[in-house]
Amino acid sequence: MLIGEPPPSQADLHFRVRGIPVRVHPWFWIVALLLGISGSGPADPLQTVLWVLIVFVSVLIHELGHATLQRRFGGRPHIVLYSFGGLAVSDSRDRSPWEQILVLLGGPGAGFAFAALILAAIRLSGRSIEFGAFQGFVGWIIPGWDPFPSPVVNETIFDLLYVNIFWGLVNLLPIYPLDGGQITRELFTLKNPHQGIVTSLWISIVAAAAMAVYGVTRNSMFVAFMFGYLAYASYQTLQAYQSHWR
Repeated sequence: MLIGEPPPSQADLHFRVRGIPVRVHPWFWIVALLLGISGSGPADPLQTVLWVLIVFVSVLIHELGHATLQRRFGGRPHIVLYSFGGLAVSDSRDRSPWEQILVLLGGPGAGFAFAALILAAIRLSGRSIEFGAFQGFVGWIIPGWDPFPSPVVNETIFDLLYVNIFWGLVNLLPIYPLDGGQITRELFTLKNPHQGIVTSLWISIVAAAAMAVYGVTRNSMFVAFMFGYLAYASYQTLQAYQSHWR
């Protein structure tokens, strides 16, 4: 969930899933494509197309997780996919803090459930699954499996697990406007609404700045730029909020 809902465009794609309206802004396809061709080696056309489809399906499942719970609590949601993510937008019906937290958890939860189904399908195919098969930090988050004969199938499975598990965990970081940042706000405002918002914004600034530094150390300018921007946006939000209460 990122920033605000973009204005409609003539190139938008419209459809419904379980009665929930979905709008896909053209920038969604552009950014997903850029992410797919930004690797270190030459981009494979087939795998790039599959990557875009993987991002589309995974982000849609994430937003459907939010929207399903929004509807469960009496809302009338619609979904917008654009730029770096998506939005599940509902009407202005008031929810309790715990209902809102459940709605926020619904997105990453849907992605984790989808990843679990993929892993269950791999096990049903007779292949073993183990953690630590991949190098580095990712190897402890995304399990490996006995490879299929097709490299395309193996790459597609890895990308599906990467987007639904790794991106889902990143989305739970206590950084605005990610789901984790909003959950942090809801928790800290249970006892003291004013100070809770200030505290959650400071946590967001520190966490986002730490991620930006991590991106620099890993030579990932995309991570450094994205989280650097989120740290700056949280700081600007904090300044505006504090000036409003003076």
